[in-house]
Amino acid sequence: MSTIDVLKALSDETRIRMVNLVAVARDLCACEIETVLGVNQSNASRHLNRLKTAGVFTAERRGLWVHYHPSSAPEVGRIVHPILEAARTDLSELAADLERLTDYRASGYTCETIGEWKVAETTRQQATRISVQTMPR
Repeated sequence: MSTIDVLKALSDETRIRMVNLVAVARDLCACEIETVLGVNQSNASRHLNRLKTAGVFTAERRGLWVHYHPSSAPEVGRIVHPILEAARTDLSELAADLERLTDYRASGYTCETIGEWKVAETTRQQATRISVQTMPR
């Protein structure tokens, strides 16, 4: 782990969003990260690998799934925490991501059933858009 590698890994908005989720959740499967952020598997894999290689995340395989955790290395934390705090002020997406994560976790879905949550979430978002469009002005 080098400071430059960590800083480079944190220089992308999608990766900052991933770091924010994993920092709060402490343990997330790759499929959960993909779903909550709305990124495809290929892009998520690339970004997660970059964060793991830089030492920002550790990864643990559990059967078919890979779970990510924040690094416990203090030198990584000293770099990541201030950047993440600044990003939370600047990027409204981070709060929205955490809201979706909370909804996902409260729903009781798991890695095995995450596809069902995706469908339910998409339906809910569409219903919200329709009700906003039909509100009288």
